[in-house]
Amino acid sequence: MAKQENKNKQLATLIAVAIIFLIIGYGIALLLAPKPTTPTTTTTPSPTTQTTGINEKTVYTYSWSDIEAMAKKEGKVVFAIFGGTHEQDVFNHVCQNFQAKYGIECQVVLGDWYSTVQALIADKQAGKTVGQYDVVFLWSLPFKMAKENGVLWDVNLREIIPNAKKVPLLANMFGTDMYPTDGRYIPIVWWQVVMLYRKDILGQWPNADVPKSLDQLLDWVKKHPGKFTYCDPNKGGSGHTFLMALLYSQYGYDKFSFAGYSEQRAHDIMYSPGKSGMNFWDYLNEIEKYMYQPGNYPQGNVAAIQLFEAGEVWLEPQWIDTVLAEINEGRLKPEWVGMYIPDPGMPEPWDGVIVAFNAPHKAAALLFINYLLEDDVQAYIAANEGTFPVVPKAWDLVPADVKKNPAWPVNIPYGNFTAWFYYGPFYFRHAEYMNYMMQKWIDEVAKK
Repeated sequence: MAKQENKNKQLATLIAVAIIFLIIGYGIALLLAPKPTTPTTTTTPSPTTQTTGINEKTVYTYSWSDIEAMAKKEGKVVFAIFGGTHEQDVFNHVCQNFQAKYGIECQVVLGDWYSTVQALIADKQAGKTVGQYDVVFLWSLPFKMAKENGVLWDVNLREIIPNAKKVPLLANMFGTDMYPTDGRYIPIVWWQVVMLYRKDILGQWPNADVPKSLDQLLDWVKKHPGKFTYCDPNKGGSGHTFLMALLYSQYGYDKFSFAGYSEQRAHDIMYSPGKSGMNFWDYLNEIEKYMYQPGNYPQGNVAAIQLFEAGEVWLEPQWIDTVLAEINEGRLKPEWVGMYIPDPGMPEPWDGVIVAFNAPHKAAALLFINYLLEDDVQAYIAANEGTFPVVPKAWDLVPADVKKNPAWPVNIPYGNFTAWFYYGPFYFRHAEYMNYMMQKWIDEVAKK
């Protein structure tokens, strides 16, 4: 009986010990078990960094309605422009209307083309895949810089954007002063340099006493000494565009039209006798003898037109937009203004836009460029900026009172803008020959 009691006591002790170990083990297990985590909430990226999966490859697979939907999801577009406060006002108005139509925030950033392209190049070098600009307004030289440094979105915009097909193919592909765009650049404005003359002194077109052909210019300045000027070609676009027109008139447009460039070829052409019997530099120096204050060139487009406004000169090359602005702002008497295109024509820059390689809102950029090419938008830009539209029907929408402004040339080819638009002639500047000419002008004309 005692043995049995001892066995029972031993069994009870073993059970108690086992229970103690089980409790201790469970406690250790609880201590070692992973802590429960609080559920996390996924946040939507801000519009400045949001992506929609659209890239150089996928963009070609989407329908235009898909792109529009993605643009609205991105919710914003940033448009970098160059120019002045007037250009900012014009494009702010365009942006406000775009925002009202699509519900997409549109921001205009005013700067200059050089710093904008340099900022894109710096982004590229730093590996910055999301930048600050979406659409960038450029002309030929900055486009060339952007393309050669790989900072434009490598997409054929003409193939993607519906309204881009309304722009002439030639302008679409070579509107950047004959530098090939490969569809990565879309023109949005057609600038035009014309000859501005004192209509009240020299008479009404077509009987005005003006050099109707550039071949007649030298004779005209000899007949009217001190009454002609052009601005320093390195300070204003009317100057270098005019000199390209003279270059074409002296040597023939076909010598430069889409021609390969070398410094030697440029030298050989410009230092050879032209139509005048003189080489280009001797010809310009001969004209200079009879210009306003020979050897002194106005430092820009505005400086040149101020001489006209002061009555000092009677004839000069000038942009339509500069003349229109001066009339509208009350600084230039409209009764003085006569505008015409001399034979055979004046070069026509077609400035345009690119999409930045690291644009944060690429779909919105495509939609915005398409909007810039809407007929009514083009008409607004033409009327308020003093340019020709880059789509044909837009000219019909420009208000009649704007077209009556004497800032527009009286002798557009065929007497009809639509016919001119479809059939030309278009005289593009050649960027590389123009750059050579601008640099040589300093030594061969300005310093002599």
